[in-house]
Amino acid sequence: MLAAPLDLSPLIEISQWTNTSPAMKEVGQVFSMPKSFSDLVIKSIRTLPYVAVLNGTIFALIGLYMIWSASAFSSRAVETELAVVLVESKRSDNGQVYRPTFEALTAQGEARRYTGNTWVSPKPHSQGEVVQGLVDWSSGEIRSTSMIEWSKSFGRMIAFIGGVCFLLGATYLWYKRRKQA
Repeated sequence: MLAAPLDLSPLIEISQWTNTSPAMKEVGQVFSMPKSFSDLVIKSIRTLPYVAVLNGTIFALIGLYMIWSASAFSSRAVETELAVVLVESKRSDNGQVYRPTFEALTAQGEARRYTGNTWVSPKPHSQGEVVQGLVDWSSGEIRSTSMIEWSKSFGRMIAFIGGVCFLLGATYLWYKRRKQA
């Protein structure tokens, strides 16, 4: 049993119509298969602005999330003194990392311990230290103020780098398209 041949002419017409816009021609030139090594190098360089915009967006969002997370915890938590009862350490690919275990007393005098899931370097606290911190009694989460501030400052740095990458890539692409028009 033979199947009837498919009529692909509408698809070919749509394909030709979409490839006529200057933006689609540029995308086709950037993302088409390279024919030689020098062509590969040129195409790789042409994709850098797109990579900068994409990575800049991702970095900015991660940094903003870190800032938001630390700020949201700070707003719902209560300030108290914390005792550092244990500092775990382990070897990672980038050297030694540490994770403190904090203990705080409730209003009834009951001790609550909390070990976060974040390993950091350098060592944030030493065992036996008494530090200022915040406690969210509803979730049981405990963080020191220095670790919260570190999280906010690291988030600001990541968001700033992401924003700069996004702006550089987007400005270059805007300038290039404006120049072509």
